[in-house]
Amino acid sequence: MRKLIFISAILLSFAGTSMAQVDTINAQNHKLLMSNLKEGKNSYLVYMTDSLETKRTVGDLWERTTAFKKRDEIDIVEFGWKWLHNDSLFAAITNICDVKTLAPIYHYASYKRRDIFAYDYKNGLMQPSDTVKNNDAMKKGPVKLDIPIISWEQDLETYPLLPIKKIGQQFDISFFDPNEKSATYHRYEVMGKDYLKLNADITVNCWLLKINYSKESYAIFWLTEKSKEVIKMKEYYKGNYRIKVKQY
Repeated sequence: MRKLIFISAILLSFAGTSMAQVDTINAQNHKLLMSNLKEGKNSYLVYMTDSLETKRTVGDLWERTTAFKKRDEIDIVEFGWKWLHNDSLFAAITNICDVKTLAPIYHYASYKRRDIFAYDYKNGLMQPSDTVKNNDAMKKGPVKLDIPIISWEQDLETYPLLPIKKIGQQFDISFFDPNEKSATYHRYEVMGKDYLKLNADITVNCWLLKINYSKESYAIFWLTEKSKEVIKMKEYYKGNYRIKVKQY
């Protein structure tokens, strides 16, 4: 009898896992913990390495800022991203969003080799901004957005807002990159916890958040247990890793 109860418990456990609820996260349903969004500046070292992590490229530096402002008398949050490569500015990107939902309002990107791309988000469309000179986005035309998107370019600032409580949680997030042709949801899972050693004196308790891009590509993010701040990312693709590490 005890054996039967034990087997039943296992089967129920598996059933509960397979039927785990997936939380939908977008810029409309207010499931993000916006109180976790803080002003400030963070820097990340980004580099490539082989599968054995013995060879690595010279790292790029990402400088990311978050600031609360007003635009046309409306409270907004402005995300800034400066991408430094080989001691020069490779890209400067600004995303202006609704401070309550992260719904995008305006996007501006200036690339060293790709000129300028600027968009306004309105009426369910990402529309090339006609007020920006030399805007190469005018050549691409508008993109219809069928879901309430969140900019994928500010993912590092969005992860701390997820309502993470336990291992096994899954989130479908409406991340959208301005270079994409259509909007969709992307599945993330809280796959475990880890004690990430920063140095000889400090070890940080972290949630592990994972996304599978395909069967051969994935990314894992280390989020501090309390604040959920992203302090590391490890992304795998075709035998190589891309690493992001927060600088202190």
